[in-house]
Amino acid sequence: VNLNFLENVLTAIKNNKEFEDDIIDSFSKNQFVEKIKLIEHIENLNILNEDSEVVIFGSWYGSIFIPVLAPKVKRVTCIDLNDQVLKIAKNRLFQDYKNIDYIAADIFDKDRERYRSSTLFINTSCEHMPPMKEWPFWSSTSKDAHFAFMSNNMDYIEGHVNCINSIEEFKNQLPDNFKVLFEDEVVEERGIKYLVVGKICH
Repeated sequence: VNLNFLENVLTAIKNNKEFEDDIIDSFSKNQFVEKIKLIEHIENLNILNEDSEVVIFGSWYGSIFIPVLAPKVKRVTCIDLNDQVLKIAKNRLFQDYKNIDYIAADIFDKDRERYRSSTLFINTSCEHMPPMKEWPFWSSTSKDAHFAFMSNNMDYIEGHVNCINSIEEFKNQLPDNFKVLFEDEVVEERGIKYLVVGKICH
């Protein structure tokens, strides 16, 4: 157990009582199981090193990804619509990490220079946004870039506007030049999480 990190989490909860349930939920068992499974598939590709750059779409607090990825890579960029959760992540949870950038924005709004240098694009919030094949900036990404996406069939949850019911349906939402190398499912009490990991081919 990283006691410094635990202290950061408890301090974040203490100082942001209106976000208490949300912060705790970001560390729930389901979040751990599905995101660690995605990380295992990423590690199987052996693509990350000290020069790697990672972009996380819909990052939320980055509760599970940041402690795993930040020590291994050059930079992690967290992009989320919610400026408040990013501020909590930056100023309370992960203030000890100096290689994390936080951007409050809609990922569909603007092309960014960092997309061209990023090695890995992570999106575990695909159910909250249009299909990834509609993201307009894939053609500008690096020829060495990979992707790791997650969606689910939980269409009864508020904010889930693009749920799916199978891996095949998920793959149909990917751009044509995406090559899936790993696919997986995680069954939980609320429904099924679908995972696809692979390479962006130019």
